[in-house]
Amino acid sequence: MQPFSNQHLKKRLSYTKPTTKQLPMFKILLPIDFSESTDNACQYALKLAAAAPEAQLLLLHCFQDYLADSDPVLPSATDLTPSEVITEKVLHLNQTEAQQQLEALYRRITEEAHLHGTKIKTERSFINGFPEDEIPAQAKRYKPSLVIMGTKGHTDLSRSLFGTITTKVLGELNAPLLTVPQEYRGGPIRKVLYATDFDKADAAAIEAVLQLLQPFRASAYCVHISTDDQEHDREKLLALQEKIRENLPADNIQFVLLEGDGVAQTLQDFVQQEDVNLIAITSRERNLLDSILHPSLAKKLVLTAEVPLLIFYSDVEK
Repeated sequence: MQPFSNQHLKKRLSYTKPTTKQLPMFKILLPIDFSESTDNACQYALKLAAAAPEAQLLLLHCFQDYLADSDPVLPSATDLTPSEVITEKVLHLNQTEAQQQLEALYRRITEEAHLHGTKIKTERSFINGFPEDEIPAQAKRYKPSLVIMGTKGHTDLSRSLFGTITTKVLGELNAPLLTVPQEYRGGPIRKVLYATDFDKADAAAIEAVLQLLQPFRASAYCVHISTDDQEHDREKLLALQEKIRENLPADNIQFVLLEGDGVAQTLQDFVQQEDVNLIAITSRERNLLDSILHPSLAKKLVLTAEVPLLIFYSDVEK
């Protein structure tokens, strides 16, 4: 891989951002499970919400006790055996404990928001049901600007993000999904990297990224990793740059062509060197994330990225 230099960076595009248009309410849906990753995701959500003029944060907990019978008809107490009575008490205790945890978290987040003087309206919702069903349903009702989910380490992440629940959630969401690594402790969003593979969805995705991040005054890099025909890739990047210039009234975006054999590693080297604190990518399929740029790249980024990952869905064919 060639070292980074100013030659890699294309000319900065400067536009005039409209100042008269009022920004819409910034709404965040935050599914929680009371784990350490939940705590980190909550702190990240507060930082995002604090940057907006007005924001709403909905804490959502989906309670489903897998010991419970799937039959929704509850038997009367006289019909229960002694062992069933004990089971019912345990299930009720579990639900009560989860409700108490949600209430305690809600109060803590509300107090932290007030201490920072931010205009954040906090809400909480306790839903009985499977997360893969209830999270998309609540997203349709709540209409969030963003859904934030905490992620754990490599093993847990591979099981959750590429497993049934999160795959289905991504496929059904009507809003961008932002995953926050459990160990991430970065500050507010200042620099964003959008990784492009030159498809029809790029212009719309970049516009969505910049619109979403408008309250945070973040600068952006639109980056492509050239592994073969560099001259052809350069022409494509210039064409994308012109398209953005014509259609998108945004500022602080640079178009960058990098060279390297390992795409994921080259991206992450750039992230570290330029102090990028958010990676954005586009998913064109509603299953397994296998069309985010490239299957191996998507998996490596999600499993190894040390910064939050913003995933957009697009139905535009490449």
